[in-house]
Amino acid sequence: MRRYVFAFATSALFSLSAFADPTFIDRIEGSAAKCSITGSGNATEASIAQRDYGPTSKKYKSILQKAYEESKECVETEKPSIKPFLKEEIAKYPQLRPAITEAYASWLGYMDWLSTPRGWTDESPEKTSYEAAINRLKAEIDTM
Repeated sequence: MRRYVFAFATSALFSLSAFADPTFIDRIEGSAAKCSITGSGNATEASIAQRDYGPTSKKYKSILQKAYEESKECVETEKPSIKPFLKEEIAKYPQLRPAITEAYASWLGYMDWLSTPRGWTDESPEKTSYEAAINRLKAEIDTM
């Protein structure tokens, strides 16, 4: 339960929803953060269960299965929720379509990577690509 409260609080910090409507970037960063926290928390719980009960225990296997299910569920829930905002952003800023599309494609790849539980410090080419695409989109917006 604490993990979900933390995920929600972190999502809220990544967006400025208290002051203004969140931007497309805020939304995809928030959803990636939410699924990252969910997956990392689940991976930690599974690691602790493996340490405490052993890798062949029913308890560990149950927690590991739950970790995979929750991580995948988070990604499957978040992916379709962003699509309307993608279309809205492209309609609002057609000149940014290539950068928006690249950021969205990188976000999809990163979300696929997050669909399995990961440790807090795990890095990946998907995450690096996603962060670079977001930075390029921010740069495009800043030069408008």
